Amino acid sequence: MSDKEIDEILEEIKRHAMQENSAESSESEAEEPEQRQDAFSDIIKMINEEDTEEADTQEEPEAADLSFDDEQAEEPEIEPEENDVDFSLPEEEKAVEEAPEEEVSFTIPAEETKPQEEANEEEENFEFLDTEESEAQEEAEQAEAEIAEEEEEEAISLNDINLDDFATPNEELDDKNAKKKSKKPLIIALAIILIIALGVGIYFGFFHKKGDDFSTTATKNAASESTTVTAESTALGPLNPLTGESGYNQSAIGKRPVAVVVENEYSTESVRPQWGINEADIVLEGESEYSTRLLFFWADYTNMPSQIGSTRSARPPFIRFSQLFDSVFIHAGLSKSKGNYVGANTVFESENVDHINLLTYSEDGTYFGRDRSRTSTIEHTGYLNGKNTASLLEKAGIRTDLKTERFSSLEFNESPQPLSDTVATSAKFVWSDTGASGHCPKVGKFYYDTSLAAYSTNDFDSDYGKANVEFQNLIFLLDKTEYVVKSNYKGSGNSETYCDYKLSGGKGMVLSQGTAIDITWGVESGKLWMKDSKGNNVKLNPGKSYIGYGSSNKGGGVVLNYDNEN
Repeated sequence: MSDKEIDEILEEIKRHAMQENSAESSESEAEEPEQRQDAFSDIIKMINEEDTEEADTQEEPEAADLSFDDEQAEEPEIEPEENDVDFSLPEEEKAVEEAPEEEVSFTIPAEETKPQEEANEEEENFEFLDTEESEAQEEAEQAEAEIAEEEEEEAISLNDINLDDFATPNEELDDKNAKKKSKKPLIIALAIILIIALGVGIYFGFFHKKGDDFSTTATKNAASESTTVTAESTALGPLNPLTGESGYNQSAIGKRPVAVVVENEYSTESVRPQWGINEADIVLEGESEYSTRLLFFWADYTNMPSQIGSTRSARPPFIRFSQLFDSVFIHAGLSKSKGNYVGANTVFESENVDHINLLTYSEDGTYFGRDRSRTSTIEHTGYLNGKNTASLLEKAGIRTDLKTERFSSLEFNESPQPLSDTVATSAKFVWSDTGASGHCPKVGKFYYDTSLAAYSTNDFDSDYGKANVEFQNLIFLLDKTEYVVKSNYKGSGNSETYCDYKLSGGKGMVLSQGTAIDITWGVESGKLWMKDSKGNNVKLNPGKSYIGYGSSNKGGGVVLNYDNEN
């Protein structure tokens, strides 16, 4: 056989090996023996073509019988134990021999030998014995014994190879035929290499269908550890986007928050404590007509208390702040535009804000109701039935899927930690100073409760009860404000003065864990941002937050540790 023909045989073997390695795991087991049979047939065909060329000088040898009966062709169903995959071959195939003219070494590719190296911890070189008829017979008998042993151990078997069929007749050849015949063991060796490659491929293909893992112990342990870490990180569920707390409702992910306007006429006992104030994720308090008004945020509108209020009317600054979180705005009434004053009705329409006016619904308590247990003053009695908020949104036909491009993502530490070395055991907040042309006389006072690791206040308490609020974070934001007067309010002949926030950003402060940092804040592309003095994004601690929204140009500000003042 010429060198060209040998090269063609090598290419044929390579092609079959590549076909087997790229075979899809979904191929049926019945097709695998047929592929092996085709590969063997190609090899036998090439061997027979060589033998035909030698017919003039010697008797044609009998063709090797490489056929497989159905029982032999069917792959055994092996259940390997972890890290105990045996790909060992008969001992006579591990022997080393020098070919008559050249030394030929055949090594299985790294992908195929790796399982053998892990199971046996040694390299296996496949070379073949002398073709003497007497030795071949003896080795064939030994091979049969080892094949039987391998079948008992459920390892890959090569019992389909009969070495007798490859024995060379012991006769004297002329120089030309002797040269050609010297290459016959090479062809036989290549044929067996193909058988081994196909066998290994079939073995992996067979068990791949069963989903078995043949990775090393280290790889398996690493995968197990990775799974454990993942399970630990998700065991408590996803995080609430407004509080950073774990255990958030999975079905609420990707849903819009709601923001509810709530009364805080600080001089009126009957409005305090506000219903639901200690359950809101975020409580914002801003100036409104010589007092303050509140905005309660919930990230999960399916997990709200049954009574929230007392609900009050909408004002433009609260509407716009709610939209920094793509919130559905819920209110009871609204201010209307007149003269130079731009009211809530205009903002809802011009800025395309999704909102629900509870005054358009029945007062039967399904969505909106009135509680007169504290007072008969109508504006202090209304409440939202939070348990039915999901149904209310559906009834109103409002979008509930969150648009992330409109949502201000707050950043949180994984666990509570001090913000700085600046001590902040208490804080006093002024919305606007009446001595600096401000109109809000209220002063908010907060203190840090070490037993709760949270800030609290008595501002929302009254003779009707305690609010029991606990805020892990106090956020104070100062913004430019303007007072706008609307004359002949509700036809009374009197005027009303509204506080309008510009949402222009400015300075502020964040308190948490009894410490404080100065911040700057602003709005970009409809999203709130907060940065510390080094320009880093502010990270809050997990838990509820209070936002004091004051005036930077009307004397608003915060004082730390006021209880230590002389």
